[in-house]
Amino acid sequence: MPVTKFTISRDDSVYECFPHLCRTKSGRILVAYRESNGHVASEYCRLIVRYSDDAGHTWSDRNVVIDESLSDGVLTTWNCPKIQQLEDGRILLLSESLPWPPGEWHVEHTARVSLWFSDDDGSTFDPPRQTTVPGICPDQITEMPDGRWLFLTNLRIDGADRLTQVLHVSHDKGVTWDDPQPMNLNPDHELDEGSIVRMPGGELVSYEREDLGRPLQKLISKDGGLSWEGPYSTLNPAAIGMPIAGLTQDGFIVITGRYGLRSNWRVDMSEETLQKRLAKRTIVIPKIKGHPENEHFVASIQPRRGTVETDDEIVMAAGGTSVHTFAFLEPVDSALSPDLADQKGLLLPLDLDNSPFADSGYTGWVEYERGKFLCANYINDDAPLAQIRGYRFGLDDF
Repeated sequence: MPVTKFTISRDDSVYECFPHLCRTKSGRILVAYRESNGHVASEYCRLIVRYSDDAGHTWSDRNVVIDESLSDGVLTTWNCPKIQQLEDGRILLLSESLPWPPGEWHVEHTARVSLWFSDDDGSTFDPPRQTTVPGICPDQITEMPDGRWLFLTNLRIDGADRLTQVLHVSHDKGVTWDDPQPMNLNPDHELDEGSIVRMPGGELVSYEREDLGRPLQKLISKDGGLSWEGPYSTLNPAAIGMPIAGLTQDGFIVITGRYGLRSNWRVDMSEETLQKRLAKRTIVIPKIKGHPENEHFVASIQPRRGTVETDDEIVMAAGGTSVHTFAFLEPVDSALSPDLADQKGLLLPLDLDNSPFADSGYTGWVEYERGKFLCANYINDDAPLAQIRGYRFGLDDF
């Protein structure tokens, strides 16, 4: 079957982004995503859940799980929601929150993850339960055979400039959490935005974004997450953004994610188009005098074409390059191999966002029938603001 594209949600007055999917035991597919004014929420922020009972052909109305607006100069922002069905049947929605300003830059330790639970297949959710888990860009929960919950977020260890992926462990189904443990402190890497897969043999593989220009990286644990080997390079180039990885019914690993060249160049570099990109105000970095971490981050931003700086803020133009969204397929033996020479895989292009405001490639996917997949992605493309788009593809498309 060829890759087919369709709209899950599009509201041209709203920036819809960061979708994630799960398929429940009943066959229902749930999608969670964020509504805001831009890639960086600076005016309002909402978490949305919708469901489909016909394999994604039609979707329910929006269920607004939480709704925040700028008040007294501060907005509580919610980012990168994840939704899943736990082994006990409950639906779990999770997201991290932190205040804007200052935003997430160099203050990731101030973010806290909250959990929402549903007992009716995602139709309604209980009030949120804030945890002690710090960090941004959370993974979904990995439930272990011994009852532990494993969970990933990004932090800066001891104020470092580079992010580090950290592991959180709960022994009581999310009520309390152990102190975060760094998974990798190699100074030659900046690994963040990870996705853990439990392998058929019990091993764990964490696929992780690498912000230093390498392909997707992975860490491997053979002791239930107590220790991690790596990082190891993979064949997958889609490493500029959060990978979403999982095991298929046929025993393959599917990973969806985005790729973009590290080049702030477009064919149209006209001043008129640049001003349109800036006018979107999709990335706004506030300046806070007397806030050391914010001042440090602001000082690290190099002035360039595509940024406008005032006494109060820095605005960055989105769409500096085109953005590709891919699905990657590999067998389990490749996933567990640290050696590139022993790895194998197939890459399937899903979409290209080449609009002047390109922002895309944070995804979620489910296997709605054996060997058939539904992926959700956010993308500007032909919309004035980001929309949620769906894709259908199968194993035979790779």
